[in-house]
Amino acid sequence: MKKRLKKLNILNARMSATVSVTMVLLLLGLVALTALAANQVTRQIKENLGFEIIFIEDVNPADIDSLGNRLKTMSFVKEASLFTADDAMKQWQEDTGENVIEVVGVNPFASEYDVKVKAEYASPDSLEMLADRFRPLPFVEEVNVRADMVERINKTMNTLILALSIIAAVLLIISFVLINNTIRLTVYARRFTIHTMKLVGATASFIRRPFILSNIVNGIIAGLIADILLALLIYYASSLDPALANAVPASSLATLYCAVPVAGIIICALTSFWATNRYLNYEYDDLFS
Repeated sequence: MKKRLKKLNILNARMSATVSVTMVLLLLGLVALTALAANQVTRQIKENLGFEIIFIEDVNPADIDSLGNRLKTMSFVKEASLFTADDAMKQWQEDTGENVIEVVGVNPFASEYDVKVKAEYASPDSLEMLADRFRPLPFVEEVNVRADMVERINKTMNTLILALSIIAAVLLIISFVLINNTIRLTVYARRFTIHTMKLVGATASFIRRPFILSNIVNGIIAGLIADILLALLIYYASSLDPALANAVPASSLATLYCAVPVAGIIICALTSFWATNRYLNYEYDDLFS
């Protein structure tokens, strides 16, 4: 009866440890998922920014075509769209219902290229350097850089990353404390076994090995359960808003799903190592306290 009760206590302790690790890994996974989604959204926003190359009034169409061909070959350009003076006039009429030509007699708008850069170039300094390449061209009137908007986005993203990093650090500390205490319970239930093994001459590494391996298995199980819960949450969120399905790239999700069990393994291995060492240093009388 006592052996059965002892086994039951050990099983309950292991289940508690697995549940605790699962909850912590789920929270860490959600923080990481939020960071990945924020990074992807910011990247998409940045890639919709860039600068406008505005041509002079009597620009030669051949110069426009030549510049368009150059833009297609430049490594920093994600997309370059040409808006002619006629396109700008049509857009103005659609937005306001006014015909400017009837008022002023000429089309006051100029043709321009709307250049969107890749995310890694979307900083005020980079955009200004890129824009300087086109300002000296004789058929270019001016180049407008959306530097203020880019700077605001970068500041917002930096603040968000800092906040998520602090949250992740706090959760990591809490996870180590919580999991360490929980795993200590599983080791505590077998403290007399540890002492017996010491008496028969077992080395510290030999005693630690089964505890560490057992908790590594717990970490893997907890990580897989956390992955399943994360996948279900993502699926549920996507069912509410289909746009959320593409909020995080598949490759980033795959990395996250692999990282969660790895984090479980590392956390459980370290905490079980520390918890086992605690009882390895105990004398027999200390085991009752």
